[in-house]
Amino acid sequence: MKKILALFLVFYGYAVVRYHFGKQLDISYFLFVFNKAVAWSAAAFLGFSLLQLSEKFPSRKLLGFTAFGFGLIHITLSLLLGIQTQYKELFLHGGLSEKGVLVVVSGALSILLMTFPFLASVFPSNFPKRWFHLGKWALLVNLLHPLIIGVKYWWPTHNWPFYLPPITLLIVLMNGILFSIYWNKKRSVN
Repeated sequence: MKKILALFLVFYGYAVVRYHFGKQLDISYFLFVFNKAVAWSAAAFLGFSLLQLSEKFPSRKLLGFTAFGFGLIHITLSLLLGIQTQYKELFLHGGLSEKGVLVVVSGALSILLMTFPFLASVFPSNFPKRWFHLGKWALLVNLLHPLIIGVKYWWPTHNWPFYLPPITLLIVLMNGILFSIYWNKKRSVN
């Protein structure tokens, strides 16, 4: 659990430096910045849960539970922030824009797919083990979610505060690499 907390603090520290110092967002943006770290944590722990890591790292089950928990916190904070109009580009004329619909659908589908492995872990005698395989699909959908949100802000690099890449880009790269490792291990076993 200490490693999970440490990794979250690294993500949060990065978000603080990038947004509060680099973009000079004041303390009124605390939840917005905190939610960035929560989203990054959910995505990271989901990606790590697919891999069999060393014994010194938390178990796949704990990583999956943590990813699911951070995902629920991210949804809650996003809804709260959406009400506060922090995500203006997702709305158009009082409703969701096309981009807003894609962001909401990809996020909702990702957490829905994460629900199946979560239930199979919590109630192993009631739900089939094959539900664990839906975790990889949750990760793939989760790759789309930050891609849709942030791709237009990825370039040019000179716009990055302190030349720190956007968190959405880091999530896509990180989980793209983790999924690639997972996929290559699966192919080598078969």
